[in-house]
Amino acid sequence: MREEVTCPICLELMTKPVSIDCGHIYCQSCILENLENQQQKSPSQENYHCPVCRAQFQRESIRPIKQLESIIDTIKKMEQELLCEKHQEKLFLFCEDDVQLICSYCERTPQHKGHTTVLVADACQSYKETYQNTLAYLREQEEQYKKWQMDIREEIEDFQADIQCKEEFIKSRFKLFHMILHMEEKSYLWRLENEKEQVLKRLQDSEAQLEKQSQELNKLILELERKCQGSAQELLQDAKDTLDRISAMKLNAPEDVSLEIHTMLDADRIFSELTKLFETDYVDVTLDPDTAHSDLLVEKNKMKVTCGRPQVKPDTPTGFKDLPCVLGCEAFTSGKHFLGLFEISGSLWDVGVCLENVSRDNDKTRDPESGFWAIRHCEDENYVALMSTLTPLNMQQPLHCIGVFLDYEAGLVSFYDLLTISHIFTFPKASFPEPVRPYFCISGGSCLCIN
Repeated sequence: MREEVTCPICLELMTKPVSIDCGHIYCQSCILENLENQQQKSPSQENYHCPVCRAQFQRESIRPIKQLESIIDTIKKMEQELLCEKHQEKLFLFCEDDVQLICSYCERTPQHKGHTTVLVADACQSYKETYQNTLAYLREQEEQYKKWQMDIREEIEDFQADIQCKEEFIKSRFKLFHMILHMEEKSYLWRLENEKEQVLKRLQDSEAQLEKQSQELNKLILELERKCQGSAQELLQDAKDTLDRISAMKLNAPEDVSLEIHTMLDADRIFSELTKLFETDYVDVTLDPDTAHSDLLVEKNKMKVTCGRPQVKPDTPTGFKDLPCVLGCEAFTSGKHFLGLFEISGSLWDVGVCLENVSRDNDKTRDPESGFWAIRHCEDENYVALMSTLTPLNMQQPLHCIGVFLDYEAGLVSFYDLLTISHIFTFPKASFPEPVRPYFCISGGSCLCIN
């Protein structure tokens, strides 16, 4: 290989190798110097001659060979590595005791005295067989690893396909659930509409009957008033017929129509059954006074908290020291839970959940990285989700009743407006390393009531 990359002009390893039209390769500096010499001998010539085969070429045909340059660098490194670092002599001996290449000077040193040394060529054959055997074993291992990788890749593809299938199944079934709920909603509404039509028809029929009777009565009254205001002849004319008609008139009372509505939806029972069906625990949250900041007044029933004047109460290690916060008594370590209904009023508040052991004595940012998953009502009447960068919530109307859904294993925290029955915000997937508790921050004269 060294011979192949030796310059025919300088007889050294090529530096910046270039080729010409005939295919011969030279150092860039060597061929350019050769061109200058040819130019001096014949100044008018445009074509030059290859120093090896004398084939003609032009200066513009000289092309660099980058790949060969990297090979030459490798050869230089190999030649440098094959010299003894201590004596700068070629390593043509192999010490079998120390299993290393040595030079003739190394062989005579005390370090290798008495050791078995052989020529590199003799040792090479033995180690070559060992390496070949090892290489065969490693290739078997490589094939095994490739097989394992293919198996893993197939498992990944199968698993992803299975996940996608399950995802489509879940979506399709929930579409079916929505359809069934829609059907039931329409059924209830239609039954209510039918009941309305039936009752209204009876009431309207009674109203029409009364109107008819009222018209007959008014007609008779007008007739009698006219007779009374007329002459004696007019008064007595057809008196018998008039009295008979008065006697025959009978006023009928309207039908007694029941206004009780029988089409009723037992929403509480259905909601309870649905939460049981989906294994969701509906939680009646209560407030933990031991965690409340001194500015918060927690009522005895633990269902209401108001921000006001500092309260005189014993200091507790679990109480918040920096901001007017309070936690719920309930701690969650697994399962799905619906927390609510929270009725809130005031200018500044937070509602959500947090890790049980969040810091109580600093005012760091409330976000998932610090163990808080909450939404906030700001003093400018806007709403934000407490992410590392505050995320605006485009609310169409003020929030007063909020529900929080927590799925501990899935790392899911979602917020809902319970007046409009609409989704507010869902935090990115979380991981809870410890119990999670309801979290509230009530300031600026705000008030929270748990219904």
